Amino acid sequence: MSTARVPFRTRRLLDDLARPAVAVLSLGVAVVAWEVAAVVSGVPTILLPAPTEVVAAVRGHRADLARNLAYTAYEIGLGWLAGVATGVAFAGVMAASRRLRLAIYPLLVSIRIVPLVAIAPLLIVVFGATLWTRVLMAAILTFFPVTVATLDGLLSVPSSQLDLLRSVEASTWRRIRYVRLPNALPSVFAGVKIATPLAVEGVLLAEFLASSRGLGHAVLQASADLDTALVFGQVALIVGVGLTLFGLVSGYEHRVRWTDRDDGTASGFGTRAADTAPTLERVRAGALALAALVGLWVVGTVTVPNAAVFLPAPTAVAASILATPGLFVDASVGSLHKLAAGWAVGAGVGGLVGAFVAFAPRTRPVVGPFLVGVRVTPTIVAAPLLLVWFGISFSAATVLIALATFFPVAVAAASGLATLPETHRSLLDSVDAPRRARLVVRLRYGLPTIVAGVKLSLVSGLSGVVIAEWFVANDGLGVLVNQGMRNLQPTLTYAGIACLFALGMTLFGGTTLLQRRLDW
Repeated sequence: MSTARVPFRTRRLLDDLARPAVAVLSLGVAVVAWEVAAVVSGVPTILLPAPTEVVAAVRGHRADLARNLAYTAYEIGLGWLAGVATGVAFAGVMAASRRLRLAIYPLLVSIRIVPLVAIAPLLIVVFGATLWTRVLMAAILTFFPVTVATLDGLLSVPSSQLDLLRSVEASTWRRIRYVRLPNALPSVFAGVKIATPLAVEGVLLAEFLASSRGLGHAVLQASADLDTALVFGQVALIVGVGLTLFGLVSGYEHRVRWTDRDDGTASGFGTRAADTAPTLERVRAGALALAALVGLWVVGTVTVPNAAVFLPAPTAVAASILATPGLFVDASVGSLHKLAAGWAVGAGVGGLVGAFVAFAPRTRPVVGPFLVGVRVTPTIVAAPLLLVWFGISFSAATVLIALATFFPVAVAAASGLATLPETHRSLLDSVDAPRRARLVVRLRYGLPTIVAGVKLSLVSGLSGVVIAEWFVANDGLGVLVNQGMRNLQPTLTYAGIACLFALGMTLFGGTTLLQRRLDW
């Protein structure tokens, strides 16, 4: 029977069944290749255990692993739900009101731009080593990409549809429900998929720092015992949780994909940005958000018990930076150098992978599991292995930062380049447009989502810089933050965090300005 005669619903059901089968087959081939490589290369088990050894280690600890897996999955689920719901809600509120957007968005960026790994110990001290603290850390990492991607989608819509609803005096919320949200679905799902591995990373980071149960705590114990096979098994379970959650999101996306006809053709995506606030107004809103953040900091130094031990006043941090400006300038330059190299590699690989998946969608079940699996593996877990392989070097730092940055760009590129409206596809086919022209048109429609992924990759890259400078580098702002923590010098720690904040805001703000100038 020819493919053209197969009903659409039947083809869709076959596709739904084929994708997980192809993904499982791809993973099976990878495991076999891993087994062969481990046996043939003769690499010691402490560096690269074979899959059979990993399976044996998991079987020997299956009862403990089952308990830890259930607890970690529960934490991840709560953090993911809280982060996604909060992100979509915040994006909707900001899309409904320009004034609220100018007031809230800079504050959200200000809070998230600081790598969570640098402030996680403070959160644990303030809120305690509880379940809800771990959920909070997962939600903090999750809500930001959802907010950014959803807001970008809500603000990039066909102006003709908005004008039509305005002409009949439709309310703001009706315009969001019937125009902005349907057109924003590609960006919403891109943000949720980018955020899904971050929920896993947030929970594991919290379990590394303060927990007596869960897979994160178990990984630390196995690492201390040099039981590499068990560590690989635990990481495999972590990847499995991430892949399962990511697969559920992707499956739901496939079912509710932005369609307007029974044959599954895509509806139009945004053609231009609708956010036209003057630059001066934006600067003023950003300054107010920064002032509010400093105000919260000052209040914390007064109200938090024993704050003097771990929370210095902003004036003390500023005085420390001004006393030795050369130290912080050199450290900032070192961090920026590593970030530039790692981001270039990560964004390049991510962009190529995303474009490959977008233009060859049948490869998605093959590429997807490995893409998500690499991202779900926490960067902080990969750092010790890179230290063994590359030592303390710029190359190790570049690889680590690239691992932290490639995923948002890959997901955004794959989603953005697949958002060309079906009407435009038909028009291009009718005039027999050349391949290069088709590529330009698809890129034009995918730019909002792609630039959103770039912004998110910069935030992830900063976290990667801190982790790289903790483990595989001997200079940079992360080193200063770590020295302050180890030597009980909170002023030095917060001075390094303040410089990271300034660096992140500069990069994020510059990318946002570039995004506003682009005309899609």
